[in-house]
Amino acid sequence: MENDTKRYKICQTAMYLFSQEGFENITMETISKESGLKETDVYLYFGNKEDIVLFLYQSINSDWQLYVNSLFHDKLSDRFETALITKIELMEPYSTVLTNMLGVLISDSKVSVNAPQTSHIRTIGLHTINEIINGSTDSKKLKKKIVQLPSILYIIHWAILLLYLKSQNKEKTIATIKTITKTLKKANKLSFAFSFFPLLNDISTWVDEFINENIQLNHSINREIFKIIANNRKINELDKNCTNSYCDTCFNIHETKINYFTSQNIPIHFILPAFPAKSPNPEKVLGTMPDLGEEIALTTLENLCKEIKSIYSPGASLTICSDGRIFSELVGITDELVTEYVENIKELITKLNLQHINIVNLEDLMEADSFDQQRKKIIDTYAEPLEDLKNRRKMDTEFQNLFNGIHRFITEDRRVLYPNLSGTQIKKGAKLIALKVIQNSNAWTRFLLYNFPNSIRLSIHPYNSHNDKIGVQLTKATDNWITPWHGVIVLEKDGYILMKKSEAEKKGARLIMKNNQPYYYTLIPEQ
Repeated sequence: MENDTKRYKICQTAMYLFSQEGFENITMETISKESGLKETDVYLYFGNKEDIVLFLYQSINSDWQLYVNSLFHDKLSDRFETALITKIELMEPYSTVLTNMLGVLISDSKVSVNAPQTSHIRTIGLHTINEIINGSTDSKKLKKKIVQLPSILYIIHWAILLLYLKSQNKEKTIATIKTITKTLKKANKLSFAFSFFPLLNDISTWVDEFINENIQLNHSINREIFKIIANNRKINELDKNCTNSYCDTCFNIHETKINYFTSQNIPIHFILPAFPAKSPNPEKVLGTMPDLGEEIALTTLENLCKEIKSIYSPGASLTICSDGRIFSELVGITDELVTEYVENIKELITKLNLQHINIVNLEDLMEADSFDQQRKKIIDTYAEPLEDLKNRRKMDTEFQNLFNGIHRFITEDRRVLYPNLSGTQIKKGAKLIALKVIQNSNAWTRFLLYNFPNSIRLSIHPYNSHNDKIGVQLTKATDNWITPWHGVIVLEKDGYILMKKSEAEKKGARLIMKNNQPYYYTLIPEQ
């Protein structure tokens, strides 16, 4: 299994060597010797040195996208300025090597900025620019007046990056950024004049070609694959943007990720942070081990991959990235229970003969002496400050919805687990825990991006449509937020449904055992 520590070490070693001796003069053998790894081990992570550079591109742009998604600034000029400065800061550790590679970056090589292999990264860049624009409160009129606004800002973004690499002067680059964003503050007043410049249409056309040159070749199959994904989506119940499971706006957001695989005719790969361990709340679950809920959820994910295989011959696979280690301390679950639960999930995958699903735990992806060390490294390296999350909660409606859902779950659990606490104490404590759960979850997401930089990330949480996050419906449930590890399966006349254990018992459901383990409930009378 891919290992974050080794992958990062290889990348850092390669970047140092490229900066010292030049990209063309370094071989994979040299990289393996300098990193202290066998050459065969290096090839487990990267097929060639170009793949290492692509991994760096992906890492910088994925981090940038995550940062932009968490911006809480209102004004377009402030958002654009902050985003550009952040991009420069993300590039700073690698500025020397990227400057030395400028000739390669603008050549016809695999790692050039206009190569087919980097098209998905370019699309991420333009999508991030759109996030900057769409998240502002003052861009609606401007977008109508200057329809090429995303393309213009995307070109400016590239010009700033090249200025920084050529000058190697961070302060000068930031000063230029501030000058540009001062003009952007006046953009609404100047927008009328822009309509007289036909060059803007040329810029927009060029950007479209720059971004989408090889996506069009696979457009049809990309669309059909996304339709299958969309049919399994879990969308926020209050969201009315999509009237059905598929829409072009949603497809356009996700096509670049799908195209990464279809353009190479390789299997689609999903990752899903999920299956942590059973809730410690006995009013919600049957016990500590997987039951029919997990069995149905795993089968659902397997069927998703099979359905893609039916229309796209390379097929699809899905890696469940158990997040139990990340949350165990916050929700009152021991590492021993996480280990036992995940091992039972592995056994269930084998028993059900699921060919397209596998599950990994934190220790499969990171080397450390203890689980505490692993958790600390994840949080120290990838977590956002809690204060930033508190600000997002005030400014971001979707973030507030996510917080509310997690806060409700934690409050329910703490009422049962800590009966001596007052309602006020429970709610107050649950607020901080909910924020820390989100903090840890986001850190885990960033960590996974380094391990699976090109994979399509699914989520167990409901999200709004027209979003770069895709919630996946694991089972039919009474609550959009409930999961198999927070509930029990109840068999009814027209099928099964997931609900809390206490709700099943209130309905008078009968407990069904399997292999001496409580497995599910039924409302169907005995024959």
